[in-house]
Amino acid sequence: MRAGELNEKITIKRVTRTVNSYGDAIDALSDFKVDVRCKIMHLGTPSAGASEFNDDAQTVAEMKAEFRCRYISGLRFDDVILWNGGTFDIYSIIPIGRREGMNVRARLRDNEGTLPTT
Repeated sequence: MRAGELNEKITIKRVTRTVNSYGDAIDALSDFKVDVRCKIMHLGTPSAGASEFNDDAQTVAEMKAEFRCRYISGLRFDDVILWNGGTFDIYSIIPIGRREGMNVRARLRDNEGTLPTT
């Protein structure tokens, strides 16, 4: 994996669950890895990975991307990726070689019908 191709930075956040003074469980995002260097590739069609579909009589925008980065130990499917003002849910983690790198595929869903610019 060539370092010059890793020209974007992402932040990986992990959901942490705490209990408030009333005994309610509260989920919050905390930093897992910050400033991870990666290469970003848009997946699928139309418009290189962006699409719209109807979910419960509401138009939802969706964008899929693949983040190629060096190996990240402990990465989980419930982690989220922050990139370019958007929050991406991870749906695929594909290792490259033996702890050399990984392709992480993630999906951005925005219920307001807008996507961040790339």
